[in-house]
Amino acid sequence: MQASTSLFSCPLPCKSLAAPQLPGECMPFVRPIKLSWSSSLQRPVKFSSVTGLSRDLSMFSSMAFNPNVSEDTDDMYDELFEKYGKVVLRRSDKKPHSAEVDDDAESLAFAVALAKVASDVKAADIRVLFVKPLVYWTRFFIIATAFSRPQIDAIGSRIRDLAEKQYGKVPSGDSKPNSWTLLDFGDVVIHIFLPQQRALYNLEEFYANATLIELPFEN
Repeated sequence: MQASTSLFSCPLPCKSLAAPQLPGECMPFVRPIKLSWSSSLQRPVKFSSVTGLSRDLSMFSSMAFNPNVSEDTDDMYDELFEKYGKVVLRRSDKKPHSAEVDDDAESLAFAVALAKVASDVKAADIRVLFVKPLVYWTRFFIIATAFSRPQIDAIGSRIRDLAEKQYGKVPSGDSKPNSWTLLDFGDVVIHIFLPQQRALYNLEEFYANATLIELPFEN
């Protein structure tokens, strides 16, 4: 399928491509949506609709982060907030608008913290995808490559430790390292692959309509 034009016209450094609809996936086809920023209204103006999904672009009023973080981590989140001050919301969401924004902000902070841990354990080609507009059961995917099962185990162990100690979260999913290990925290789902399995399943292409978050650290 040919790549879409732009998801929206705003200063966010995000990438979005049209994803093929694969067999067995219950995912509505999303047409490209174009938004134009209105400086007078300070909000995006929608010029086209989305088939199967109705999405609005909204501003974060603030970001709520875990207090047990270092100044360096705060700086990292500040940089992230400057780049991603807007999130996509569905009109069908039952929560109040402000509550959804706060939840997305917290999930984004959590996802970036977990991705940073994976990077510290030398995971490669780390991708954080905002998939909330595409699936109903999570907000963010983290996709990472490890080069051995012991490394997968080390990445998973460090991620579990951080999530439990600083965020009070315990994942469901794989407890032993496999060639594709999944850790499900509810709002954030982590996929750790060996290189061959990552190329085989190619989740980035499958969910290519998702927004790619530019991480504020090297990986």
